[in-house]
Amino acid sequence: MRGLPADRPLVTARRLEVLRLAANGHTNAEIARKLFIAEDSVKSHMRLAYEQLGARDRTHAIAVCLVRGLIHPHEIQLCPPRTKETTA
Repeated sequence: MRGLPADRPLVTARRLEVLRLAANGHTNAEIARKLFIAEDSVKSHMRLAYEQLGARDRTHAIAVCLVRGLIHPHEIQLCPPRTKETTA
């Protein structure tokens, strides 16, 4: 596999934006709405980011970004787990 030129980023800014939103727990549909793009475009950005990062899936891609410093822990907002509302 050919190496990347030193001045070329590992992933594009747009793909990194998609990965940051995914790291914050957003679904593909939510990411698409936030970025005003089609959900298929989100899926394409994710797939290409996996290839560029050598990742197997969404979680692995985010982990790679964290380890390589592409996403910083302070950029991830931890929130309480989603729960189903119970009706009385």
